[in-house]
Amino acid sequence: MVLKKQETYVGLFFYGILIFFTGLVYITGLFPDGIVDSAKYAAISRHIYESGDLIHLKIHGEPYMHKPPLLFWMSAASYSIFGISMFAYKLPNLIYSLLGIFSLYKLGTLLYGRREGLTAAIMYSISVAVILMQADVHTDLLLTTNIIFGIWQIMEYLENKKVRNFILGFAGFGLAMISKGSLGLAIPIFAIGGYLALNKYYKALFSLKWLAGIPIILLITYPALKGVVDQFGAEGLRFYFWANNIDRIKGDYTQGQHDYFFVIHTLIYFFLPWSFYSFAAFIKDVRIWKKSGYKSENKKDALSYSVIVILALIVSVSSQQAPHYLLPLVPFVSILTARFIIDISDSDQFRKTYEWMLFLRTFVVIALSLASLLLITFLFPNHNLIIWITLLIMLSLLALSFVYLKSKINKLIIPPAIAMLINGFTFNTVYMPEVPEYHGHIQASYLFNKLAPDDAKLNTYDYLQFETYFYPKNVSRIVYPENLDKALTDTPSWFITSEKGYKEIHEKKKSSLSVIHVFPHKRVTNITLDFLNPATRDNNVEKVYLLKIDN
Repeated sequence: MVLKKQETYVGLFFYGILIFFTGLVYITGLFPDGIVDSAKYAAISRHIYESGDLIHLKIHGEPYMHKPPLLFWMSAASYSIFGISMFAYKLPNLIYSLLGIFSLYKLGTLLYGRREGLTAAIMYSISVAVILMQADVHTDLLLTTNIIFGIWQIMEYLENKKVRNFILGFAGFGLAMISKGSLGLAIPIFAIGGYLALNKYYKALFSLKWLAGIPIILLITYPALKGVVDQFGAEGLRFYFWANNIDRIKGDYTQGQHDYFFVIHTLIYFFLPWSFYSFAAFIKDVRIWKKSGYKSENKKDALSYSVIVILALIVSVSSQQAPHYLLPLVPFVSILTARFIIDISDSDQFRKTYEWMLFLRTFVVIALSLASLLLITFLFPNHNLIIWITLLIMLSLLALSFVYLKSKINKLIIPPAIAMLINGFTFNTVYMPEVPEYHGHIQASYLFNKLAPDDAKLNTYDYLQFETYFYPKNVSRIVYPENLDKALTDTPSWFITSEKGYKEIHEKKKSSLSVIHVFPHKRVTNITLDFLNPATRDNNVEKVYLLKIDN
């Protein structure tokens, strides 16, 4: 009895440690610069804040319809409180994501029990997927949060028939649709529809009551729909409901090769440190399903597997594939994996499976810890004393967890969670701040802010990315080859451009051209081993120029 009580206290101590360091990792992800899509979305939010126009989205002065407005509204509101900064852009995403973690806990509890719900929430919140999406903010975490909230509320409605849950559920789906379009409704249909159909709840599946949710969704999506109709007409509606998802799957925007194993190999790292547990859970479920004559033993599994199977198939055949497309899968994988972990922890029947899980746990813990040490000592050496002290404390707690934890569930959950937080901490405090130093357009924007007058005109030439629409104090104007001559007569002005662009401008404005600075540049979506290696990094970068054109 004394030993059991002591284990309870030790477990509570370590779970408290997990909460503290999860918060620390999330917060450290708010400060590094955002690049490419993060910078684009931050720039759209900046336009809303500066113009006061909530529904007509614009980027570099041109109408924009590729993403709905919820993220931009939240970030613009944050700018009004904290000023324009990457911290202010990211903060609402972090706060809002807590709703998704809580909703997953409640959904897992409703389906299987409180321990399963809590374990699923831990796995989801301490995963590569969520830690990365806190630091590199896209619309996917908002989408996933709203989907999980909406599904939780509808499952509550099916359980207790309360109108409040019905309204909140469809409100969640409406918010999901203004997070990332029609996918925000499709995934709940996969989940709820699959759950009802596979369990033969046909009366509920075909109930006309579901039509009452349509006005709720239309009310919430109306501002987004009005914005795209005002700027793009009927084509805007077609894009919103069809092209933004279906045409991307078909490859109409970015043509790529079909990687039919994309979901499998992406989940291996995207759901670390739990991915090997999840694959073990899938294998166990398939074996049980086969043994039972292909009849479902646990009808509640239908909810999660409906989403996982359908969405995985869609992404697998899609011509446009990116890891963040899988984020809506992660909560459902977390639920099934949590149920599996609780099952093997509570029963001596799965002793061999449990021993394999311990082996996989130790392998993942060692791999994540070594990766963190490699990052901070060799790839991007860091000498910040606060970072090192924090890292050593976390490593010490990781070592203590192997010594003092005795229960099966704690042994399987706590050490890999600490190792993942160590990895997330070094990623956010070492890698994420260092890489923008090699992103020339951000550094050129900062130098422009320092040297140029407040009314200076800034142009970008031979570069069509988005950092120069957010970081400079004056949003840059795009100069295309056909209007370069005209832009060069509008002096004095500043240019951020590539080496090729510099040569073209130099030929035309040699006498009045000043090269303010040349910056190294590496696009972070194309990181290579040569760039990660300090010995070859300088040979793996391009050049970005900050130029000034005088009268």
